[in-house]
Amino acid sequence: MTIKEWLEKAKLRIDALDAELIALKCVAPLADRSWLVAHDDESVGTAEPLEEMLERRLKGEPLAYIFGEKEFYGRKFWTQPGVLIPRPETEALIELIKELKLPQKARFLEIGTGSGCVAITLALEFPQSYVLATDISETALDTAERNDVMHEGRVELLMSDLLDEVNLEFEGEQYDVVVANLPYVNPDWEWLDREGLKFEPREALFVKEKNGLMLYFRLFEQIFERMKDNLYWTRYVVVEADPCQQRELKKIARRFGFEHIKTLDYGMLFERVDLK
Repeated sequence: MTIKEWLEKAKLRIDALDAELIALKCVAPLADRSWLVAHDDESVGTAEPLEEMLERRLKGEPLAYIFGEKEFYGRKFWTQPGVLIPRPETEALIELIKELKLPQKARFLEIGTGSGCVAITLALEFPQSYVLATDISETALDTAERNDVMHEGRVELLMSDLLDEVNLEFEGEQYDVVVANLPYVNPDWEWLDREGLKFEPREALFVKEKNGLMLYFRLFEQIFERMKDNLYWTRYVVVEADPCQQRELKKIARRFGFEHIKTLDYGMLFERVDLK
């Protein structure tokens, strides 16, 4: 069977772009889509891998899980079921942080690292920085560790429920930026694409309390308590939230001593009020 013949058949069953990406992955993984046009008369060889991926996509499984990888901020990251797939909108967190005037040896703390894409990107974009990344999920930390090794291995990983296990023993310990993309999707939202999210871990997506903002409430509360006790402080907090939540999130941050500075799409930047 030629590439053209397989694509014609596959495009009757799944999205045309998905079919082309599957063909490239199996036949010419280093090429781009224009290669398919120039080589459409070539044989696909054994069709078994193509058909297996096609069937998985027909069931709605995301390509990131089928391919085992997803691009984030221009780099490839390994993905697996049980860990949230990196998304383009999360790149706004990196952009917001890069706009800050930070020390050369900046210290970053990421809460809820998932695949590790944000923490690892920060380590690469700020080569002299220290990055600590936490998650409550062992599967997520295993994925983040594999990605970290693939990208220079500079991130320290820690299992923790928000800040619970972060070492606060040393007086004056400081992180310049705390960054978090915590679960914030309210499962009751009427516009929610539940079908498109069904393969991803619910615990990494959904929070019902406070219209999805309960974990952010807890995070800001924990930061405030540590600053109050002079055990821990940070100047900036950068988080991701849906636009429908952003007004309420500003109020939560203000309650715990942080003022909203800038919003970029889904990303929000807050600065500690008494350090402005």
